[in-house]
Amino acid sequence: MKIGTRTLKTAVAAGIAMLISETIHLDYFVFAAIIAILSIQETRKKSIRASYERVMASLLAIGMGAAMFTLLGYSPVTLTLYFVIFIPLVQQLKLQDGLITSVVILTHLYTEAQFSVELFINELLLIVIGVGVGLVVNMYMPTLDREIERIKDSIDRSLAVLFYDVAACVETGVYNNHSMMLIKTRDYLKEGKDLSLRRMGNSIGKRNEDMDYLYFRMRERQYDILKRVADNAREITMVVNEAKPVATFLRRVGDHVNEQADASVFLQELEEMIEHYRKNVPLPTTREEFEVRSSLLNILSDVKSYLILKERYILLLKEHGHAREKRADQKD
Repeated sequence: MKIGTRTLKTAVAAGIAMLISETIHLDYFVFAAIIAILSIQETRKKSIRASYERVMASLLAIGMGAAMFTLLGYSPVTLTLYFVIFIPLVQQLKLQDGLITSVVILTHLYTEAQFSVELFINELLLIVIGVGVGLVVNMYMPTLDREIERIKDSIDRSLAVLFYDVAACVETGVYNNHSMMLIKTRDYLKEGKDLSLRRMGNSIGKRNEDMDYLYFRMRERQYDILKRVADNAREITMVVNEAKPVATFLRRVGDHVNEQADASVFLQELEEMIEHYRKNVPLPTTREEFEVRSSLLNILSDVKSYLILKERYILLLKEHGHAREKRADQKD
């Protein structure tokens, strides 16, 4: 049985919060463990936001509960009226993450059937200990860099295979079904975006930027383009004279599918290839030949769009690197 990091953090936070609360003899000390558990979120930013909502909603619950119970009495009718007012108010103030905590605090007030300074301090300390311990424990986040790099490599290899398969289809006129590779690539893209978003959520006090997330967005758009390329490859049912150089070009693009590869050289070569075909290739003599050549031109046009996306990403990489160097120089 594998125990994840979040499970361990949850257990540690609950144990520490309950130990502290019991040691200083707080009533309902188990409640501190519940708050600590709720404070363990997927990212640091989510944890901070949820803790803020929990504290604010709890203070609101104590204030409203004390006022309504004192004025209207400790009865089910008062409790019902409280919920009718409190729940929409919490939603209006966007403090939904604090709703469960607030309900538990209200049950403490209802159970005690009286409001006192001691009860207020007890509930306040439970909140502070639970939220505080949860936040401190949740500041530890395992690095996601290695996992993100693994997924990026998997995506690059998948896209390269797609280029090789399309090149083989162009060269032989035999279509190879790409559906499984496309599904696998789509899954890699989703996983990579999720991980990069989690890493951004853990970057406290930093600019909310992540070049890996931009990489996955760029690859996602290229993936959509390559699906069209695969569809056009399906229409190639015969081998024409232009097939060999197109297949060679596609394999060369596949050989250079990596994050740092510059697309400008391929774009220039592609422009020259398309221009050559438009000016020098004779008109087709049969309908099938016309459709195959049309599919080839569509493939080249889509590959051009693919390369333009990569060229723009490389420019972003350079700008990002320059901006980081500039900020480092200013610090120095």
